[in-house]
Amino acid sequence: MAMETPHKMIAMEDSLNSLGLTQKNRDALALAHKKLAITYLKEKNYIDAKAHFSNVLNYSTFDSIAQYHIFMIDGHLLRQTGNRKKLWDAIEIYYKAQRLYSSNGEPYFFIGKAYQSLDKNDFDLILESYQKALQLELPKLLKDEVEKEILSLLTRKKKLKDFWK
Repeated sequence: MAMETPHKMIAMEDSLNSLGLTQKNRDALALAHKKLAITYLKEKNYIDAKAHFSNVLNYSTFDSIAQYHIFMIDGHLLRQTGNRKKLWDAIEIYYKAQRLYSSNGEPYFFIGKAYQSLDKNDFDLILESYQKALQLELPKLLKDEVEKEILSLLTRKKKLKDFWK
């Protein structure tokens, strides 16, 4: 039920909790919340995704997938504000996410995006982050986006350099 109809499983959550949860029910509820969280994450509905990932941690305290996604969501929400202090906080949080899955390049891509929001002409920090992302595992679509960002950044860097010649 947790995989096919997670909403139904979660609708029974209070009843199951009041009866006392078996490990099987705890695992099923964690799975149902994770499935919904991933659905919301794909829709970029970060608030609902984070709520469900947090619920996963209620049932499975050390679920590294939920922890990773909560860090990434927190970073995204901070980055979206555009506030300089919050951009620095977002970078710090993306690094925490990266430490959970050191082979994953996604946090480095968003670290680069945060650096770009701080100063679009700080080419070295941005490029370093994007290049680090490419050295690690990335889904095809994100890899293509990183490569596109690098090309755009190098083009802007060259234009700026040529302008001041």
